[in-house]
Amino acid sequence: MRASSDIERAIATFGDAVWRACLVYLSPADAEDVFQDVFLKFSLHDAAFADDAHEKAWLLRVAINACKDVLKSARRSNASVEELADEGREGELGCEDDEAALGLRTILDAMDALGDPPKTQLYLALYEGYSAREISQMTGMPVGTVYSWISRGKKRLREALS
Repeated sequence: MRASSDIERAIATFGDAVWRACLVYLSPADAEDVFQDVFLKFSLHDAAFADDAHEKAWLLRVAINACKDVLKSARRSNASVEELADEGREGELGCEDDEAALGLRTILDAMDALGDPPKTQLYLALYEGYSAREISQMTGMPVGTVYSWISRGKKRLREALS
């Protein structure tokens, strides 16, 4: 069991990244539940991490897997962007004005339509800045496969946005 100071540090350091990953998959209400579950699992995880990058990768992998589990159990599609837009809460996605909100909504809708894979690989590469090698280690896929999914995802995203 980790000390509360370790948990607080992890939330302060990696909480935003975990939250954004959860919002890619889930509505804000479901994302809150997963966010709490991720850090609960973190508090119970006794193994040491090699460094901060390893710790962040572990948290994101746990978050993404938990989000997928929620989606599977509910047998529903990801509607987080639509729900926020319907409720007029695009600001929770980091949008300052209506035009930015519309652009972000369009991009996230296109990401939602991709399915998984390549959604996870593309998110980790474009939004979180992980290399294909790091994504390969996180997902257990060969590096070549990760490159292929990122390439396919970018192509499909470009087609969807054009």
